[in-house]
Amino acid sequence: MQRILLVLLLLATVNFTSFAQDGKLKKAKESLNKSTATISTSNSTSSIKRGSRRARNVNNDATFSSFFASIFINLFAYTAYGVAIESPFELDGRMHDAEIANYPYKNSSYGNFIYTDSTNYKIARFDVTTNFVIENSNLYGNNFGADFRFLKRFGLEFDYLYLIEKSSINRDQFSLYSALINYHRIRTQKLDVWFGLGMMHVGSGVNKTGFGVGLGAEWFVAKPISVKVSHKFTNINNQEVNNTKLLLKYYLKNYHVSSGYEHFKIGVSNIDAFSIGVGASF
Repeated sequence: MQRILLVLLLLATVNFTSFAQDGKLKKAKESLNKSTATISTSNSTSSIKRGSRRARNVNNDATFSSFFASIFINLFAYTAYGVAIESPFELDGRMHDAEIANYPYKNSSYGNFIYTDSTNYKIARFDVTTNFVIENSNLYGNNFGADFRFLKRFGLEFDYLYLIEKSSINRDQFSLYSALINYHRIRTQKLDVWFGLGMMHVGSGVNKTGFGVGLGAEWFVAKPISVKVSHKFTNINNQEVNNTKLLLKYYLKNYHVSSGYEHFKIGVSNIDAFSIGVGASF
């Protein structure tokens, strides 16, 4: 009996200690709210010094240099366009005319995209998802998403992340909104790869907005399974905020079930969560 009481007392002590500590969400929001005035001042001072040193080393061959610089810039722009958007070699390829599928695995041969077909594609498609994420019994939340696909290779993606963390004295909350314009760079029947640019906003007392970048891919292994990986990030007061997903998806007609891993970096805090959710395509 004494041993049982001792074990219970030890467990209660451990639980109280971990529960009494400041939560991850509280620390995250405090780090995002920190002022960066000092950092900005020191950076601007050093930039002025570097600028004055460069001014003393002006190149007399400015015309010659600018000529080669313009050539380099044009070559770089042409190459960047080919890598990011479409290269001349792809204009006659099947991916150039790939259409948006009605929904993944309507036919076992294709996922999000289908090569030109007269009946099985859509001009636009609307995908919605909701995923429950949990790190432990005190820290959990939901990740809601909506993706409007249009013009064969573009998409408007909206996401809302809401996290809750219980502590010994209060209940902390965190919210993250994102809106990205996605360009689907690789559009084969088995692989969908995209990148996106837009804005991400942190609420819950931080109330800051930053430029957002997203990357993602979905590999349609074999009907009805796919693997999806994505990463989106922004910078708030020189602190990184990001969300990484690695999900296994099971499709059933125009619906799917997903499960996997999600990682959140919110300022100084890192959260590793199990994710499970559902989605649909219309």
